[in-house]
Order: sequence, then C-alpha cells, then structure tokens
Amino acid sequence: MKNKKRLLIDIGNSAVKAASGSFQGNKISFIYGEAYNKDKFEKQFNSFIKKLKNGFPGNSFEFTGISSLNVRQNSFIRKTISNYFDTKPVFIDLKLKLPLKIDYADTLGNDRICSAVAANDKFPGKNILVIDFGTATTFTLVSNGILKGGIISPGILTALNSLTEKASLIKTDPQFPKALINNTTEANINAGVLYQTLYFCERVISETTKKYRGLKVIAAGGFSGLISGKTKLIDVTDKELVFKGINLILQRNETDNK
Repeated sequence: MKNKKRLLIDIGNSAVKAASGSFQGNKISFIYGEAYNKDKFEKQFNSFIKKLKNGFPGNSFEFTGISSLNVRQNSFIRKTISNYFDTKPVFIDLKLKLPLKIDYADTLGNDRICSAVAANDKFPGKNILVIDFGTATTFTLVSNGILKGGIISPGILTALNSLTEKASLIKTDPQFPKALINNTTEANINAGVLYQTLYFCERVISETTKKYRGLKVIAAGGFSGLISGKTKLIDVTDKELVFKGINLILQRNETDNK
C-alpha cells in the first residue's frame, strides 16, 4: 500500500485535470490538464484517460476520486476509467461522509465542496473565504467547520470571451496593463476585466471580514496567481486545493468503510 497512489480527477466547466494523491498525509502531484469542448467531451475525455494510462502503466492507482461539474456524463466517466484502470472510482458529492458540515442547497458544485474541505483542513475551525478563479469566480465561506454559502460571478476568461465575442472586440490574453486608464482597446479590455475582478474580490473580502473576524482568504483556480499578486488581502494561493479536497474526502470514506 505504501507505493500506491490515488488518481484524482477534477472535471470543471471547460477543462479536465489530473493529479496523484498520497495515502499518507495529503501530498499532491499534479500530472496535467486539458481544455475540453462539451460537444466533444466523450472523445476528448477518453483520449485524456488513455494518456494517463500510458503514463502510469499497470495497477499504479488504488482508488480514483472524481470531482465533476459535468455530472450528466458520470456513467460514461466511470466506465471509461474502469476500462483503463483497475480502481474504485468515487464521485465526490454531498452523499459522502465529509469532514465538514454543509449549510447549502444540494446544487452546490462538487469542486467547491472539495476546496472547502481542503481549506478547513488547512485552517481548522477558522473563518475562511475560498476564492476560485476558474470559468466562474466563486467565493465560498467556511466558518467554524461549516460551509455557509458564497457568491458566483463570471470568471476572467468568461468575461473576456463575452466582450470579444458578443461585442466584437479584439481578443486578448488576460494580463494586467501597467495603468488603470489606457489608450488601446486591448489594454482597456484587460483593465476592465481584471481590475473589476480584483476590486470586487477586495470589496467582498473587506465586507466579509466585518462579520467573520480573523478571516483567512485562500485563492485557487487557474487565474489565482494573477489576482493574488495584486492584493495583500489574499493569504494563501493554492492551485491544488480541489485535488487536496478530493484526497481528504477519499481518506475519510476509506477509513469509515474499513
């Protein structure tokens, strides 16, 4: 068992990522990730898992934990993984035994469950705000071991794509311009989307801190480094937060089922 690993898979709204998790502690090793098109998900996911198999031949993984926002494809996902790996796939959801309480409707995204679990493990019993900068920018509040709720707003890339596609503006890569006010359309777009995200995040943190003293703020997701580098209000940046949550939830359920 010492040499075994858990296969951890995070299927978001537009990308699928994989990592391996340890049985001892919560060490995570990121493998790789790819964007996917929902209309071509089955073909692209099958290719993704095949690449994993080629990279880890044999029975290298003891368990597979999956956080998926594409829940309609769960049966296909389970079958695909079983075809390539001799593991026990576990889909993260509210039905599992979780190391924190949930005060939220059953529509809560599985990725937010995972990130909240990992955040609470890092700061047990504290007031925590997890900000995930992905397809959507989500805010998830954990207080004294209870997930209390949060906010969902458009993600950075979603906002950029909306401007460039709906308003027929030029496409641009997300990066902060040197100044807030600029004289090129590309810099105007970047400033608008990124400073809007930054200032909104800082205001949410400021308002939340008024009620939840000693608030710890954790940034996760692909664009977390971009925003956290511009503010002192984010305490920790951890792009592996969802993977860590998956691994912790697997540990809890494996232990309880022994």
